[in-house]
Amino acid sequence: MKHLRIALLDDHAVVRHGLVNRLAVEQDIEVVGAYGTSRELMAGLLLAPADILLLDYALGPDELDGVSLIRALRVKFPDCPILVLSTHHEPATVALALRVGARGFVGKGEEMAELITALRRVASGAVYLSADMSYRVAEATTSYDAGATNVSADVLHGAALSAREREVIRCYLAGMTVTEIAEKFKRSIKTISSQKAAAFRKLGVTSNNELFKISQTIGEASAIGVRAPRSFY
Repeated sequence: MKHLRIALLDDHAVVRHGLVNRLAVEQDIEVVGAYGTSRELMAGLLLAPADILLLDYALGPDELDGVSLIRALRVKFPDCPILVLSTHHEPATVALALRVGARGFVGKGEEMAELITALRRVASGAVYLSADMSYRVAEATTSYDAGATNVSADVLHGAALSAREREVIRCYLAGMTVTEIAEKFKRSIKTISSQKAAAFRKLGVTSNNELFKISQTIGEASAIGVRAPRSFY
């Protein structure tokens, strides 16, 4: 029996060990590497090639993750399909991951049986999403493709951001600092920072750079004329 070789990346050791132990039960699956950082993953894949990559979407603050990691892996290992496993599974995040090259997306709250089904499906060349997520992503994707002038609003609505969170992110992408946004809306800096952090969580990003990379990936930058912020503070 040919084994399906899997390399997995998750920055939480408990999650890595749990996945390795559970996947070892499957007779047709072999975990060829379990990594805690993107650097370790890329180095490990050169020594122990895999048939499929199982990736956490959001890693530590100093890590290459999310859209940037998927794009980098597609360049370095174009023949190795990517399945994302993440707690961040809002339709906007899932749609972005698929757009830049992921072949499937599974939420960490799903049953292990679904993850194993997803691995086998993606390894066979198919794209995998749960039925519910397929429907939700289809709605979000339709919004994204409706026209460049609507990209900003569609993405932010698709990620289930509140009205105030959308205001903060739009202003931030337009180049305003947190202090300037606080002054504009007559809110405290602490409140603006909290709303920005909540928006980051819903969008599935963990850093300012990741937000801008995502905005560029979906064309939002050109749509609203964003420029890099002078300073986050």
